[in-house]
Amino acid sequence: MIICPITSKTGKVYITFGGGLLVADSRKTPMQIVGEYDNQVINGAGCGGGQVRHKMWLNAGGSASPAGATQSVFTIYTLNDRAIRSGALPNTPPIVFKDASNTNTGGNSAGTTNMHGTKQKTGVTTRRDAHGMARTLSGMYIHTVDRLRNNIEVFNTITLVRSTYDLTSADGQGKGKGACAAAPVLDDAQLFGNDPAPDLIEPTPDGKYLVIALRGPVPVSVNHSAQGSCPGVGIVELTQVGALGKLVGVLRSTNIVDTATGKAPGGVAYKGAERSDIHGAAVRRKQSSCRRKVDR
Repeated sequence: MIICPITSKTGKVYITFGGGLLVADSRKTPMQIVGEYDNQVINGAGCGGGQVRHKMWLNAGGSASPAGATQSVFTIYTLNDRAIRSGALPNTPPIVFKDASNTNTGGNSAGTTNMHGTKQKTGVTTRRDAHGMARTLSGMYIHTVDRLRNNIEVFNTITLVRSTYDLTSADGQGKGKGACAAAPVLDDAQLFGNDPAPDLIEPTPDGKYLVIALRGPVPVSVNHSAQGSCPGVGIVELTQVGALGKLVGVLRSTNIVDTATGKAPGGVAYKGAERSDIHGAAVRRKQSSCRRKVDR
């Protein structure tokens, strides 16, 4: 099952699956498979990716199927796009980061056999789920969300040094009331009021912010990892020249027209009316319609 296609500047498409990876050349008609890895090499269910210089950054996360309810996966890889062009693919791409708590799922045979509980509430869960990924405009840093723990892991693309900030506090380091807590769904007291559940992520054109899709209390997909309390678009202000950040605002969305039911294993049996569940966010610069006056 295809999960996410991530395209490089050379037209190569890195296609993630429930396990493994295919690389296709989109400039060929029909497209041609030019690289493949099994799930032992590239573990399953990644959806984040981006290119910095000649390297493609990819991740592995928890399964979207019900089996993912007890999985914990947070892994980051890099692949050399130049090597793929030259036909010199490495058999084992470098692993930038692999969490010690990763379960032996999605092809990760070296992972722990101690499956995690199904809890998904922030501050309670012991699970991890790497998902959306974005690079800063400078290319110096890669930001990857953890959908379960409500934080973002940041990697220096040169030194590979890792830093972390949360999406639940005002400063990203545990102090002050966060933007999600200030804009929660209020019609069910059981719902934890500060659970952003970040999904896909992109930088703004000016490079000062990241926009993040925030999931809702009745998630349409991956319901064992994606229940959130402030559906909408999160605005992260980058700090430390992109090495850190903090959630400074939530553009709340709402949908009380839909009445679809749904469960959130390990979360809250939400009984309210909110059905908004944002799964992607992007910003585009609007081109001015005004013409510059030219003196003649």
